Amino acid sequence: MEEEINIKEILQKLWDGKWLIAIITIIILLFTSIYSFLIADPVYKGTAQISVTSVSSVPENIQPVVTEVTKPNMLAAKMTSSEVLAQVIEEQDLDITVGSLQSKLNIELPTEETSPYISVSMEGTDREEITAIIDQTINQAREKMNVDIESRLGVLAEEYQQKMNEENEKITTVVDEFNTMQAGEGLPALVLLEQSTTEGKYILDVNEEILDELRELNKTDQVEYEKINTEIEDLTDLYNFYRKQYDEVSSVQTMNIAEMSTDVIAEPFVPTQPISPNKILNLAISIVLGLILGVFIVLFRSYMKDE
Repeated sequence: MEEEINIKEILQKLWDGKWLIAIITIIILLFTSIYSFLIADPVYKGTAQISVTSVSSVPENIQPVVTEVTKPNMLAAKMTSSEVLAQVIEEQDLDITVGSLQSKLNIELPTEETSPYISVSMEGTDREEITAIIDQTINQAREKMNVDIESRLGVLAEEYQQKMNEENEKITTVVDEFNTMQAGEGLPALVLLEQSTTEGKYILDVNEEILDELRELNKTDQVEYEKINTEIEDLTDLYNFYRKQYDEVSSVQTMNIAEMSTDVIAEPFVPTQPISPNKILNLAISIVLGLILGVFIVLFRSYMKDE
């Protein structure tokens, strides 16, 4: 019964101090409203989505190079790189540091659980600026991807060109050596031609006159001729192999791999509704806090009077 009496007393004290509780609640609610509606800047969130796919039209020998550069994590790394963000800051004339912009950009890689696309998001107070920054970051990252691909393909093309030059020198040396000794050995002179084809294949110019000379050679000379011819053919096959690889690299260099492998599924978009401050939530919290504080003050004053 005493517990019931105590509860009644507490309720009575709260009822007696109801106006104080209401005033405290209204004051906190008023300050919260002023902050939420007049002082706090609205914060918006913009997002964009990018898909990254493999380029099937790339020749098999170049596919590993292209695949390595166009991985989702490589594109994400470029979007948050200092080089790309510095260009974004310069292009958009932003009064912000690279480190600060890096902290504002949020890049989420594709996963089986969430989304198959790269998600790019950013929060800020200016909707147009958010849209421009996300869009510029994506474009700059794709351009950087193209630069990296061109650089790697350039190195690969130089390697194949060097191999072609080496094989070409070997072929020329063998033919020159053979033609130098042919006068004393009675072998027909060889003429090396390059076909005007995409493969640039080397061939030996063998006309009727040379065929007649070959028929008149003895077996030892014919064996010598076949030996040198086989060596030239082997070197030529190797040269043509490197030439084919070189032509494939050259054909890929004309492609816009970044545009072919990446696609902006959802353009940068910033809703008109800000994500903060959450005015309704703030008001609800202020009412609860006001009531709690008011009750505490009323009970504390009653306790002090009783003492």
